Amino acid sequence: MFTAAKRLAALTAAALLGSALAPVAAAAAIPDYTTAESGNPIVDGWYADPDVAVYNNTFWVYPTTSKSYGEQTYLDAFSSTDLVNWTRHPNVLTKANVSWATQAMWAPAPIQRNGRYYLYFGANDIQNNSQLGGIGVAVADNPAGPYRDAIGRPLIGQFYNGAQPIDQDVFIDDDGQAYIYYGGWGHANVAKLNADMTSLGTFSDGSTFKEITPSGYTEGPQMFKRNGKYYLMWSEGGWTGPDYSVSYAIANSPTGPFTKLDRVLTQDAAVARGSGHNSVINVPGTDTWYILYHRRPLSETDGNHRQLAYDRMTFNADGTIQRVTMRVKDNFADGNALGWKTFGGAFSVSGGRYQAGSSLGGKAQLDTNFGDFSYDADVTVTSGGGDAGLTFRVSNAATGADSYNGYYAGISPAGRVVLGRAANNWTQLGTANLTVTAGTSYHLRVTAIGSSIKVYVDDMTNPRISVTDGTFASGSDGVRVYNAAAAFDNVVVGAPVGAGVNVAQGRPASGSTPCAASEGPEKAVNGSVSGGNSDKFCSSGAGAWLQVDLGATRSLSRFELAHAQAGGEAASMNTKAFTISVSNDGTTWTQVVNVTANTAANTSHPVSGVSGRYVRLNVVTPTQTTEVATRIYELRVF
Repeated sequence: MFTAAKRLAALTAAALLGSALAPVAAAAAIPDYTTAESGNPIVDGWYADPDVAVYNNTFWVYPTTSKSYGEQTYLDAFSSTDLVNWTRHPNVLTKANVSWATQAMWAPAPIQRNGRYYLYFGANDIQNNSQLGGIGVAVADNPAGPYRDAIGRPLIGQFYNGAQPIDQDVFIDDDGQAYIYYGGWGHANVAKLNADMTSLGTFSDGSTFKEITPSGYTEGPQMFKRNGKYYLMWSEGGWTGPDYSVSYAIANSPTGPFTKLDRVLTQDAAVARGSGHNSVINVPGTDTWYILYHRRPLSETDGNHRQLAYDRMTFNADGTIQRVTMRVKDNFADGNALGWKTFGGAFSVSGGRYQAGSSLGGKAQLDTNFGDFSYDADVTVTSGGGDAGLTFRVSNAATGADSYNGYYAGISPAGRVVLGRAANNWTQLGTANLTVTAGTSYHLRVTAIGSSIKVYVDDMTNPRISVTDGTFASGSDGVRVYNAAAAFDNVVVGAPVGAGVNVAQGRPASGSTPCAASEGPEKAVNGSVSGGNSDKFCSSGAGAWLQVDLGATRSLSRFELAHAQAGGEAASMNTKAFTISVSNDGTTWTQVVNVTANTAANTSHPVSGVSGRYVRLNVVTPTQTTEVATRIYELRVF
């Protein structure tokens, strides 16, 4: 991670880093990514527990080799100057260079000081104080190694405060004091490192180890500093389970106290499972941050099948961290198609595009499982009279023209757009006339919400095809050709977008205390009032509020509210006075709607020039009478 530790180390190495320095050319050359724009995973192979350092304007990632314990006898590294193209450096540290390590070499933590490069690592997964192992430190003259054991024994080889000696992170504060954070088995410790970086110091009270365990902590502590505040991140849940996740705390001191604020990274049932054991990247000279972590592909059941990924990490105005959204993108700028699996046909990456040779139904799929979504890509039919396009809600994919369950939308130089359903046969659902020129790129979008499927080509306002078909509810996304060769680029899959899409539906919602546990804020964003009286957000007392996180800052055109009467209750229960506000960070709000005398069951509130990630409804007068309970059956945002 790019912490004060890495900042100080990089300054020592004249790496031109640090908040006091103006952005340099290398930093300016790195775009303001929303995620790994060229696709997650970022490198090939099974890896986990990544940590990051910035040496001489190059990002270095050091992960665990994700294999069985007996095979975890070496560590690789990856370097990049742009966070897109990565070079693998094999065997930067091996057990041959650590006399006491036999297996389970874990979670390397890199840092530079005194003109040398240090790599802290766990080894042997000790279970008690009679076993040899714990946290070691290796040193090298080059970030790529070879690293060699610096002291001939573990730096921390015993259990203190119940913390298993694993999962270390090293941080150097602005005053030059170095700290090591570590711990498994639900306990976290911090200790001081002496200036030699190979021995432990003591605190003012004479102690060597201080326990700093926050609530929910399992393992994997990571420390960074931003705007004078100390951020501790850690992993919760089981490393092989879908509940593996990342939470954080903020303190005024590098030793805490650390009180949990929020869980910021969790599994996404549409993208990946087991997301955790993170570090962070701060682009030098900027306030651009990413969370680097490992995760497990949806189709993988082997606990060691973990991959490296990063997504954007955004701070609110008060310094708190927004919850991270795992995004699905691939612009193929890294020259590979990691994460794609092919079924027939010939696929390769060249010229920054995913090229498909002509075949009768060759397809490539991502390991995703989206239900409601918008799927965008640039599609170019390069030769042939057939078609090329996007597959979605796919399962049971195999080699063969229609060997999958799911949908396909494509374009053809024969002058048409086509949408169909496959289930080891082909059912055409819709066609539209469109002039398609071979060699010309067209922007395709498929938006699917429930049984509604719309296909757009270039014009993102008016669909070329619009049908209703609920045969397949969810599945993977991919690309396909039929009797044509094609190129694909700028793939993006995410929440539904576009006119007429309720972007609040299914999003995380919070609110004032509900009337009952079954009447929480989530009921107001479930897309339905069909449940009648049981399908509402209800909150008693003055000052009721409802807030929804749209997941990203969006341009907004309209808000809709379904009040009590829309759910079958008396008209006298309709909300009388309320406001709607928007915010980009969840802290600073702009009021965009103010209603003082509503009586209707359903209200619509058009706006212009409005954007925001968060939408908040504040109720001023709950009903037409003296009834104190607020009843909101649905909050829709377009």
